[in-house]
Amino acid sequence: MSRAAGRRHAGAGFTLIELLVALALGVVILAVVSDLLISSSRSASDLQGRNELLEESQIAQNYVVGQLREAVYVFAPGTALNLGTDATTRRPGGSAWQVGSAEWPVVSVVRPPQRVDRPCATPSGPDPEACYQFLAYYPLPRDSWVDGTSGADDPGPDAVNGNRWVLVEYRAIYAAAPPLATLGGATYAPPAGGAARLLLDYVQPPALALPDTPPLFTLDNLRTTGTWTQAPGDIGVTVNLAASRRIAGRDVTVPNRGTEAAASVTTVVAVPRNLGKLP
Repeated sequence: MSRAAGRRHAGAGFTLIELLVALALGVVILAVVSDLLISSSRSASDLQGRNELLEESQIAQNYVVGQLREAVYVFAPGTALNLGTDATTRRPGGSAWQVGSAEWPVVSVVRPPQRVDRPCATPSGPDPEACYQFLAYYPLPRDSWVDGTSGADDPGPDAVNGNRWVLVEYRAIYAAAPPLATLGGATYAPPAGGAARLLLDYVQPPALALPDTPPLFTLDNLRTTGTWTQAPGDIGVTVNLAASRRIAGRDVTVPNRGTEAAASVTTVVAVPRNLGKLP
């Protein structure tokens, strides 16, 4: 073999240093690509979780506001509500729910019949659509709700989100039209046979909210007369809702958590238009 051929053969391969450099570059490229994929996956997961929270919270808030707008009676701040003693109706701490409380907010109304063309009482029992209904909306710790429910109302355990709230609707049916003038008072117990159901999972509790964030429910006397009157336009019920869920080690909150407390919740005001009216 000639010297020229030998030199050509020797130059056809790679030196050990060149191989090591190429291997190091490959590792760096793989690390960069891996970080990009992980970051992209996290962003997609955050976006999906945020969109789901936003959609579900909007549906729940619109539903609650729609029910409040139909009310013929709104229970005044300070009213103690005895809704029951089981895990789905008992106020944390054991005492009665109190309208206007900031710690454990609750709003309660009487809704008129949805159908006035048929009787409330039927041979098989009261017709929910044709009867007056007592409605109450309140939050409960998620863990407490999961432990006390089953079936469709049980969203399932979620250890990293056990400190979140769920939003609950309590509904009871009046066998006859309630005399609205007698509903006021220091305490109130709704008709027997009421039941609670889950409206929204992963509600943000005050412990995770910004300082001075408004409570879930606030009630206002719009006429500023100093008395709690029940006439159309007298009362405004504000629903201040934010949803929060920990997903893959990251907190996802809707609306987006900023620095302004008032902007960290979605606020809708319901002004009941049927106050004091009997169909």
